[in-house]
Amino acid sequence: MTKPNVVIMAGATGVGKSFIGQLIARKKGYSYIDKDTATRPFVERYLAACSPTQDSHDRESDFYIQKVRPLEYETILQLVQDNIALGQSVVVTAGFEQELDDATYLHSNPQMQALCAQATIIVVKVTVDSPTLLTRLIKRNDPRDKGKLSNWDAYVKEVEGLRIAWDSADFTQLGFDNSDMLPVLYELKVQSLIQSIS
Repeated sequence: MTKPNVVIMAGATGVGKSFIGQLIARKKGYSYIDKDTATRPFVERYLAACSPTQDSHDRESDFYIQKVRPLEYETILQLVQDNIALGQSVVVTAGFEQELDDATYLHSNPQMQALCAQATIIVVKVTVDSPTLLTRLIKRNDPRDKGKLSNWDAYVKEVEGLRIAWDSADFTQLGFDNSDMLPVLYELKVQSLIQSIS
């Protein structure tokens, strides 16, 4: 029996993970889970009530990174697990920046251990060039991006430094350059990506 797929749409804020992830889910008939949709309401209330800054949009503070962010990933991975238990392949959209950089993550995190045993893990690393990224962040005008835009050079270095430290034997890695391009070329790239997910 073929294992279901867990397609992780990874990458920095603003690269278009959600858009590409939704296209894949629609074309493949997979379930779709977005971290922001699943967790943003409770995260913003939690930050406003408990964070030292009381800023519901602050995603840069130690409080968010150490106390809140782990709960977000625990939540979405449980949603993924629920779908996999039903034999349903899943596309999950989240940055996974810290997790990808941890070479032991697939074996040290109990939720990921369980998923690796039951599903095929596919990581789609979504990237864009820095001018495209800047344009998209400005256009979407999200309060959560304020810190990134005010420290742009540092954020670009962080984006460019995103790496996947996992053992290549444990997962399949795909890439997608989501920079602006002619629509006909973009459609061909999307089709090629979807076809590579089997």
